[in-house]
Amino acid sequence: MFDLRSRLSKVQLATLALTAFGNFLLFIATLTPSWQVNTDIGRSIQSGLWIYCPGQSQCWYIFSDDLINYYERVDVCRFFLIGDCRKKLLRTPYFFGWHYAVLIILLITMTLAVGAMAAVGIGMAKPRWVRMSTIVMDVLLAFAFLLCCVGLAVFLINAEMLESRYLIGVKNTFEKQYGYSFFLACFGMAVLLFAQMMAIFLTSTVFFMREADAGTAEQIDHFGHGQRHFSPVDSRMSDFAAMRVGNAFPMGSGDGYSKMEPTKFLDYRPQQEQQQQNVRQFVYSPSDVTSIP
Repeated sequence: MFDLRSRLSKVQLATLALTAFGNFLLFIATLTPSWQVNTDIGRSIQSGLWIYCPGQSQCWYIFSDDLINYYERVDVCRFFLIGDCRKKLLRTPYFFGWHYAVLIILLITMTLAVGAMAAVGIGMAKPRWVRMSTIVMDVLLAFAFLLCCVGLAVFLINAEMLESRYLIGVKNTFEKQYGYSFFLACFGMAVLLFAQMMAIFLTSTVFFMREADAGTAEQIDHFGHGQRHFSPVDSRMSDFAAMRVGNAFPMGSGDGYSKMEPTKFLDYRPQQEQQQQNVRQFVYSPSDVTSIP
């Protein structure tokens, strides 16, 4: 049974809460378009991983990227080197290839985090599977954190490139800044790091603590789900109760605690007195002196 008073349950709940919170932040960051923003041209332009919102105009989505970027590139040939034609950007495209990569990496990260949360939930609901579910949780959460770091690193490196950092317009060029979506993703990655540290502590709790504290399957099978588990204090109290058998306090109205002899209560008699009771006593009169053997 799940018991919040045990150390194992508290660590499991903390790991689950941190993983869920970090995954929620990554989901919000992926959903919102404010990864790169620009306000220098008189309107707010937000560029996300899969959505591009140019101010008050209609937002564009990454699924229609082929139709948009087709009109953003033209063939430019050098005047003296005929045939040396290259692609040149007339305007900054809405999406690059690394947008797809970062989006896919973050989606895989969130999927692995959900799997890690499911593993923790199984360990909380089924105590006999707690060790196996903990191993699965460690693997999934480690890969989730690693992929999150890789995805944000890919975004950060490519966002510093000239073609991604600057908004190339028809007349002017404007620099883009990082938006709140990027910082939400970074904060979510930090929360996943703390969740990974808590998962390591959970693993040590499950595998290296005493089974009485860890609540393993052997303890559940031995005691049962509905029975009371006695602590060492209860055991000492039961031993003390067994010592009092035969030495109950008098219940009558004539005798009280003050009239009770200590030796009678503790059932203790000196050794010399016990030996005297075991030896037969003989009483002789003065006239029987001559007949004493």
